[in-house]
Amino acid sequence: MTPATGIDLACFGYLAYAQVFGVTAYPAANSGAQVTQIIPSLAGDAPIAALTARQLGIHVSLVSNPVSPDPAGLAVLHTLDTIGVAHQAVPVAVSGSGTPQLTIVTDEAGTRTWFAWLGTAIDHLNDTDPTPLTTARLAYIDCYRIIDLAAAAAISSSRAPLLLNLGGDPLSEAVASAARNRQVAFVQTNLDESQADQAETLAAGLHERTAAGAVVITLGKLGAFARTATSTTVANAPSMSIRHTHGAGAAFSGGLAHAHLAGSGLAEALNAACAVATAHCAAARHMPQGCCVVG
Repeated sequence: MTPATGIDLACFGYLAYAQVFGVTAYPAANSGAQVTQIIPSLAGDAPIAALTARQLGIHVSLVSNPVSPDPAGLAVLHTLDTIGVAHQAVPVAVSGSGTPQLTIVTDEAGTRTWFAWLGTAIDHLNDTDPTPLTTARLAYIDCYRIIDLAAAAAISSSRAPLLLNLGGDPLSEAVASAARNRQVAFVQTNLDESQADQAETLAAGLHERTAAGAVVITLGKLGAFARTATSTTVANAPSMSIRHTHGAGAAFSGGLAHAHLAGSGLAEALNAACAVATAHCAAARHMPQGCCVVG
């Protein structure tokens, strides 16, 4: 794909290289387990949302920290450039602490555990060029608590309608304050399937604090729940064989953004996003051929 121009979607968040290790079951402490699959990927949510939306055909720009010119960083750059996501990830220097990396372990019960080394990525988010956030048709911003001040600054810089992703974290006052009196198209977060009965209460609270066009709660294999000022909507996830759940919420965001920008109504957009997220979790690869597994 050619690099994106005439930006439809700008995505803000930290950028890292990730590897998903599959095991049959988690081992006991001081023990081990045989790895059944290794899937290289990107992290966090913003890069995956950007890749997903670009693969669906819209023009996307990623606003993130740069990577380092190490094997992990080269794999990240190859992925972004091959898919055609405009980005700010080109290394600024040969020296440094290295490309941020995540290790994700998932088992056949659907349990997912992650270990993150982010290096200086959070600090670099304060030095990004926010221009894409001011010109895009929609701005997606990761609002994890660990980056809430940088996220608040990105919200303040943006001039586009907002898709705010909490990633399961509580809504911070810094983010809520920055989003006040802004056009928030969506607030997205997630609950475990066992907590699905809490979705309506959570959505109502987030809607009250943000006045979002819709608050969307993803619920794993149960699909998604959305609340607007006047109604609620439920979408089911397709039945499919799942390899892992890494990046499911981010892929959902990419599908949601694509459908919204194409003019879909909320119910149609939720169903499309569920289908995209499920396909992401069933895929054998998330990075183009030629991206090595970094050992």
